[in-house]
Amino acid sequence: MNTIESINLIYRNPNIRGGRPCIVGTSLRVMDIVNAMRWDGHSPEQMAEAYQISLGQVHAALSYYYCNQAEIDADIREDERKSQAIAEEVLADKNSLYSRLQRYKQDDDFRAALSEAMEASDENRTARIRELFAKMATKEQKVNACPARTVKSLE
Repeated sequence: MNTIESINLIYRNPNIRGGRPCIVGTSLRVMDIVNAMRWDGHSPEQMAEAYQISLGQVHAALSYYYCNQAEIDADIREDERKSQAIAEEVLADKNSLYSRLQRYKQDDDFRAALSEAMEASDENRTARIRELFAKMATKEQKVNACPARTVKSLE
């Protein structure tokens, strides 16, 4: 009599990585392994070393992929579509972000605070820069909310 063994190295959790299949003990998606193989040309040994997982986990992810290829390929296409949409959104907003930065750079306080924020540690830098831009946006809104004054002609 044959005993069918199960290798439980792939899991799904709707609260982790959008419910996409992941390698047990990690949040590394099966599609991450597939992409590393497909686009970067990494061998299973290279992936195991790069992701600090076992060779068995890499092969389990690849096995899962080949058994569920249509689903994983659809997930990959969906991620690519979302990435493209985000890139297009950022590029479309590039001019307004650039013009805001140019306006803000006219403010001495902004320039000093930005210089200080850029010297902050990596984990604090992004938060401080976001906070600075939010403060400048609030300041800009207040200026724009002021009613325009009419100047009477002296003639």
